[in-house]
Amino acid sequence: MNISELSKLSGLNTPTIRYYEQIKLLPKAKRLANGYRKYSEDDLQQLHLIKQAQQVGFSLEEIKSLIPANISNWNHEKLIETLNDKVKEITKMQKMLASNKKNLLQLIESIQNKPNDMSCEDNAKRLMNIYYTESNEITEKS
Repeated sequence: MNISELSKLSGLNTPTIRYYEQIKLLPKAKRLANGYRKYSEDDLQQLHLIKQAQQVGFSLEEIKSLIPANISNWNHEKLIETLNDKVKEITKMQKMLASNKKNLLQLIESIQNKPNDMSCEDNAKRLMNIYYTESNEITEKS
């Protein structure tokens, strides 16, 4: 298949495919007599693998170190270790996001459930004082 077909099937634009070749994430394509690049199903699979790895948070440099041009050269121990590290990183990020969500929901509740006799401005000042005091207490404990 040519580069435009590969682009259509992979969902990547042609400059990206050329770039992946240039940085050796994708093996150099064979050239036809007319100079056009010729790609294989393996190239398409490699691009899908690269996209999936990016979607779970791997950088191109990390992907390059994980996915060799020849699949038989994979360092399986390093691959498993790196994948486990990424799972730990995602778990840590999930915990942080859950904490951030909880804090935001508490803030929303505090704003919406202000005392009836308090203006929004006074409530904002009250909340700023509460959060300022809490953040200073956390900093002092650290």
